[in-house]
Amino acid sequence: MSRYKVHNLREGSRQGNWLDFWKTETAKELNCCRVVGCRSKATDGAHVQLDAPNDRKWYIVPMCHRHNCQHGKHYTVYGPLAPVNGGAILL
Repeated sequence: MSRYKVHNLREGSRQGNWLDFWKTETAKELNCCRVVGCRSKATDGAHVQLDAPNDRKWYIVPMCHRHNCQHGKHYTVYGPLAPVNGGAILL
């Protein structure tokens, strides 16, 4: 399972259920928060960016509400990450 270093953004601009978006885009079932080491239930579709200067895309990854509310915090998360505005899914 791939791991990615990301930082959590504020809520995205599009309306909708971001957990359903992630599930549809990745064809995966939702389970626990994707933050490495967290075993809480995934309740939010978190908007994140990679900690990489050449990638400014926004991605969705399932997180528990506690982790999703910590805007600007840096995490290591398990993939897949679903890009918000199209493009390749990061597995």
